[in-house]
Amino acid sequence: MKRLISQQHIAQSVTGVSAEEIDAHFNLLPDRYFAQTDESDVALHLEMVNRLLHNISAADSLGSLRPVIEWRESPDHTHHVVHVVTWDRAGLFYKLAGALSVAGLNILSAKITTRNDHIALDSFEVGAAGPDIAPAREAFARSVEDALVANRDLSSAIAAQARLFAGEGSAHPPTVDVYLEINSARAIVEMHVPDRFGLLYRVGRVIAEAGFSLTSARVHTERGLAIDRFHLDAADDKPVDAARLNALREALLIASIR
Repeated sequence: MKRLISQQHIAQSVTGVSAEEIDAHFNLLPDRYFAQTDESDVALHLEMVNRLLHNISAADSLGSLRPVIEWRESPDHTHHVVHVVTWDRAGLFYKLAGALSVAGLNILSAKITTRNDHIALDSFEVGAAGPDIAPAREAFARSVEDALVANRDLSSAIAAQARLFAGEGSAHPPTVDVYLEINSARAIVEMHVPDRFGLLYRVGRVIAEAGFSLTSARVHTERGLAIDRFHLDAADDKPVDAARLNALREALLIASIR
């Protein structure tokens, strides 16, 4: 009943989106999305999905790869939230995280969810080095274009930015757990590791290169410690056995201390 009431509120707060699209949005997303997302953000994501679908119908093949991006300032003016809606694709999460790093933005937290029709809804809370975030926003837009449309590797640009943030992070020893969800072939990754610049880019890249797709994530940073949880599906036909999970765990540990 709570979910139905939320849907009614959303329908009243958005314009230009059909009742069928609103129904689809609620039916194509898991319940946890609605439990973890503010109503205003649900409405924003719905409008962004609508724009994405219109852009795709009016664009060429390259245009269909470009995400819809919206920025919002937090109510207390301490950080910004960047919302990204686009088609899911291999490595999407780490490429977005990398583009934020290239722009010199520190990722404070992240939430990602993918609709059943493969439209990804990703939100990142970010902090900037100074009060003027406009240059970082422009740099992010350019880097997203490079990573998602031109398929360029951002590693060298991220390494250049990382040198400016040397010495940051907690002294807490890293811990990584990788295991299968009960009664499911889905893998879960839980990480408590020092937060270092470009961490999500490295972690997300390891996950993608290990043959997994990211279905949802909750990322949080507290006192220099990254507290991250990822839900993964196998993106290939290989079995998700103990050996594969152990290999992923070791690779993630290495990525967390680089």
